[in-house]
Amino acid sequence: MRNRIAALAATTVILAGGALATASAASASVAPPGGGSWDHTWTTIDAKHGGTVYVEEHGDVVSLCDTAADGYAPRAEVSAQDSVGTYDIKYTITGAGGYGACTTYSASNGGKYDLPENDNIMISIWLGPTKPGPGFKWYTYLNDH
Repeated sequence: MRNRIAALAATTVILAGGALATASAASASVAPPGGGSWDHTWTTIDAKHGGTVYVEEHGDVVSLCDTAADGYAPRAEVSAQDSVGTYDIKYTITGAGGYGACTTYSASNGGKYDLPENDNIMISIWLGPTKPGPGFKWYTYLNDH
């Protein structure tokens, strides 16, 4: 009898701990991604659906988060202006994982994620698989640090 009570108590503690861990993870994923202050924060223009892109110029950090439980995965395209003034696509991000999830890339990922200094960077953001999708909007900034 004592062993059964101890086993039941241990199972209850494990289940409660798992539930607490799940609640904490879900709560934390809804907030903007960590890592300090953001130089730029932009959202889709569709008020009913949502995606938000966060940019930290130092380190070329670009994070895309799904900010609405609407069934759409936000997408962002990061482009850099070349020497003749046209924008070349560097990469596309999909905010996969559902509401509250974020996908992040930075210069530390190397290659195309290391954005050129002193160039204009354009970020397009939209919802769904087709560009331009719902909420399409684009923003630019000078990558000067």
